[in-house]
Order: sequence, then C-alpha cells, then structure tokens
Amino acid sequence: MSRAFTKEDDAGDELPELPVSRGPNYVTPRGLELLKEAARELALRRASAKAAGEDMRAIDRDFRYLEARIGTAVVVPPGSGVEARFGARVALEDESGERRTFRIVGEDEARTDPAALLAWSSPLAEALLGAKAGDSVSWKGSSRHIVISVDWEAK
Repeated sequence: MSRAFTKEDDAGDELPELPVSRGPNYVTPRGLELLKEAARELALRRASAKAAGEDMRAIDRDFRYLEARIGTAVVVPPGSGVEARFGARVALEDESGERRTFRIVGEDEARTDPAALLAWSSPLAEALLGAKAGDSVSWKGSSRHIVISVDWEAK
C-alpha cells in the first residue's frame, strides 16, 4: 500500500510492552508488597487520567506489567544460615578496603534502591550465592572481593 493511503500519525502509536525477565520472578515479602502498592497507586492515577480524558496507553501498559509481575511472583520467605542466598544482606570488601553492603532481592525491588539492593539475577549476586564470610568472590573480570558478613535482617 502506498504511504499516501496511510495515516502518518499511526506510525509509533503503539507503545512497546515493558520487558519482563524470562527467569523466575522471585520476590521478598516486601517486594511483593511494593508491587501491589505500585499497582494500587497506578489504578488511582488511571482513574484520574481517565476522568481528565488523558492518553491511557502508558498507564495501561505499566499496569499490564505490574499485573504480570504480581501474577508470576514467587515469594521467598526470609532465610537463615551462613551462606548468601536470596534475601540475605551481604557485606563485601574490595582490595582497597572499601566496604559495600547489599541485600539480594527480586529484580523489581532492586530497582527501588540500586545502591543497597541487588537483583538476584545480577552477575554480582550470582557470584555471591552460596558464599560465606571469609570467602573471596569475583565477577565479570572484576577484582576479588572478600565476603565480610552474611545476615538475615528482616525488612
């Protein structure tokens, strides 16, 4: 069909769906609550946007994403033990003595505080899984890091 017979405005009307990880959607209990809270807030935004006659495509797309993430959530209960696992808070020290602490959580929850939360599917978290205090870990060609502690503080 000739371009003369198509609406130029039609190009790009569709918003791409938000990418959803192909792996399991592991979440902490807090992570599931954050997803549900985001869905509730988006539902309120949707209602006011609809009443104002605003474009609903982005809101609807975001709502579909949240529904999918809530529907596929696998809640991992708080753990215990000496090994780094999902939900653990892990303190690391690099070769220069700098310390950083991360909590291993679900992908969506990790986006809420990237400085303190680490997605379980990230290369660093994969390197940490199963590590204990005193173990040395490295990932993606990085320098070695020593695991200082593993704890299970509930949040």
